[in-house]
Amino acid sequence: MRVESLLAEAGTALRAVGIHNGAQEARWLLLHVLAADPERSPCCGGAPLDPETECGFRALLRRRLSGEPLQYVMGSAEFYGLELQVGAGVLIPRPETERLVDFALAAWRTGGAVCDLCTGSGAIALALAREQPAIPAVYATDLSPTALGYARRNAARLGLSVTFVQGDLFAPLPPEPRFQLVTANPPYVSPEAYAELPAEVSAHEPRLALWAAEGGLAIVRRIAQESPPHLVPGGMVLCEIGCEQGQAAAAAFSAAGFGPVDVRQDYTQRDRVVVATWPGARG
Repeated sequence: MRVESLLAEAGTALRAVGIHNGAQEARWLLLHVLAADPERSPCCGGAPLDPETECGFRALLRRRLSGEPLQYVMGSAEFYGLELQVGAGVLIPRPETERLVDFALAAWRTGGAVCDLCTGSGAIALALAREQPAIPAVYATDLSPTALGYARRNAARLGLSVTFVQGDLFAPLPPEPRFQLVTANPPYVSPEAYAELPAEVSAHEPRLALWAAEGGLAIVRRIAQESPPHLVPGGMVLCEIGCEQGQAAAAAFSAAGFGPVDVRQDYTQRDRVVVATWPGARG
């Protein structure tokens, strides 16, 4: 089958299931298949595709038509200029989380260690390690061994040094070092909002990385309560939140003794990150 015919057929099928940029996704899928073997037929000029390439393309197309996220089908997602491997069992990094990285890089001071909670694919931790190689130590934790498998593979492939540890928030970490920055993209989708998520998200991405009790704030509140012993004086927590959670999340950090506490916006000017400073003396 020729390239233009295959792409037209695939684009139509994708649009029929509600993927509005179906033509573009079809091109991405074909380019992904071709990139796996540069010796195959080129994706240009109406060239006919060899049967193996067409078969590989149609296999990916079937997965996408079933509702599987494009990033899982292609096996990767871009985040802060990094290509990260993703797949079933790990949250797909979102563009809005890149804003947290911006704020963290601006807040970091020379000599300070960093910890990333709920690290998932390692997106935040790896972006910080790549953008600021002077950070003396980057730790990252996650409950999910599957997610940490992706994170470790991403670190190895990118040649970046991050210590990944499995466990619940700070529980698996040693008492030292204490951190100048703690970052987190925790689960913060409320039960009500989770029920309204598109099937592409709820049926495929891990509930563990999305859903949280207490209106979505259960883990955010735990981070506020559990962070102080792990921070140096003047250390900061940067925690991603839902766009309607700013006031409640800020209150949780204020109640835990942080101050000042600021709520900052993402690229679309919606509340997205709580930035809280720990003023306490080292305990």
